[in-house]
Amino acid sequence: MTHYRRFVLLIVFIMYTAVFGNRISIGVAIPALIDEFGMTNTAAGALSGFFFLGYFLTQVPAGFWIARFGSRGLVGFSLCLMSLFLWLFGSMSTLTWAAWYRLGLGASQGPISIGGNAIISQWFPPKEQSRAISVMVGSTMLAPFLFPPLASWFIVHWGWRALFQAFAVVGVLVGAWWSFFIRSCPEESSRCSPAELNVIRSTEVLSPVVQRMRLPRLLARVLFMGNQVPVAETKAQLFKRPDLWWSTLSYFFFVSVFYGMITWLPSYFIKARGMDMIQMGWVVSVPWVGALIGSLVGGWIVDHWLGGDPLPVMRWGSLATAGSLYLFAAAPDGMGWIMATLLLFGFFVGFAPLGFMTYPIRLAARDIYPLGISFQNSGGNIGGFLSPVLAGVLLDHFGDYSIMFAYFIGCAIVAAVLAMFVRTPR
Repeated sequence: MTHYRRFVLLIVFIMYTAVFGNRISIGVAIPALIDEFGMTNTAAGALSGFFFLGYFLTQVPAGFWIARFGSRGLVGFSLCLMSLFLWLFGSMSTLTWAAWYRLGLGASQGPISIGGNAIISQWFPPKEQSRAISVMVGSTMLAPFLFPPLASWFIVHWGWRALFQAFAVVGVLVGAWWSFFIRSCPEESSRCSPAELNVIRSTEVLSPVVQRMRLPRLLARVLFMGNQVPVAETKAQLFKRPDLWWSTLSYFFFVSVFYGMITWLPSYFIKARGMDMIQMGWVVSVPWVGALIGSLVGGWIVDHWLGGDPLPVMRWGSLATAGSLYLFAAAPDGMGWIMATLLLFGFFVGFAPLGFMTYPIRLAARDIYPLGISFQNSGGNIGGFLSPVLAGVLLDHFGDYSIMFAYFIGCAIVAAVLAMFVRTPR
């Protein structure tokens, strides 16, 4: 086949849509868990955040493993282990066991995202990588659109336990599909033709950004403010780059917004807006329509307008996320305002992650890229652990969702400011 890499990307997209769907469904299930176990908002946020603690623990080890042995076997194993913890979570009887199962679920999913990114770095030439990553990021936006209505309907008819056990079955099926069709690199696949392999390996770097730009000079200066830095060729060079640390810290604050909203938006619509479970399931999916569009648009902009440089998307996308979230929090009553501001917020919350996901692939050589993305994901997902907990603490202390939204807006602004210190790889 001459375009087998597109089929590989389709498998990555479907795999990560299913994985992300079970990850974010905890937000829809939280009202039912609070009713059954009598949890406080802080405890509910902690239960959601335990996932990201486990996720954090396995990111960097998975990066080292994948850089040395490839992603196929580890990802297949992780999908099966994920299914086990999903089934156990649906069977738990106490909150203590629930916390341990969420921790295990996060640890088992940690290698999956690194594996998906590593597959893209191996199977796509540099000029196609941003668009390929945007498709993978798009799966994380499609899942919050598809699964909240499905999960809320499932909970109403069969209960929250059956929901997670159904996800477990899907995980096993996806793991089998992945193991059959995916290889860690095109050289290992009999389905990749010599012609396609030549396209993939024909070049290892992009042309300089200044040679590919087609923007007015003033606009280019605003977008590309900052200096350049050489690509890291070794592990030591990569971890000595302050740019990797700045981007990781920036991603920490952006992920705090992303997963904080995924966790608490369902409860906000039920408790503050008085919606029932079915209504909430549909409304909470609205921002992710915009997010899917934003992620795909972001990939096209990086490749065609920005010469492969993801930094403007990181910086200005984070700032626009803060502004759009303020518009949502301050919007007057009325379903029209809610829908419009949610769509706008969703567009930018899908647009900005494309920059974060692409940056490590630009900063590091192909063979050490998994270490860069795993390190950045680790830092980001500490935010995914802390943000739901801190939001729950704010809700218990103040009893006001506007305080929670102010916290998320502040995190997005800080993410944009920190991204200004990151330099463009050349």
